[in-house]
Amino acid sequence: MERSLKTLFSGFTVVLLGAALSGCSGEPTEADLKRALQAEMERTNELAQSMLGEEVGATVAITIHAIEKLNCGQSEVDGEQGYRCRVEMDITYPPAKRQKRRASIRMVKEDNGWTVVKRF
Repeated sequence: MERSLKTLFSGFTVVLLGAALSGCSGEPTEADLKRALQAEMERTNELAQSMLGEEVGATVAITIHAIEKLNCGQSEVDGEQGYRCRVEMDITYPPAKRQKRRASIRMVKEDNGWTVVKRF
């Protein structure tokens, strides 16, 4: 009886530990990628409007319509752990028309969530 309780307790501890660790080290989800890329595009669009003026800036604004995560792999740059993710984006990128483009994006998890890393 005592041995079976120890075995049960050990198994339960391993399951809890595995669940806790897997929650901390997962790669970005498709929703994480979309949120981070959308935030990056909004910053880019705001910069264009501040440099070119609101009217002209609006004509060159980038719009992300959809993102599909193709794959992610662990990546390290300058000692910082993250992921390099391949995505396919449905995007309007003026002056071109709406199109689908594939891209490789480096992501790191910060205190406020996943973010795009611009240095390579």
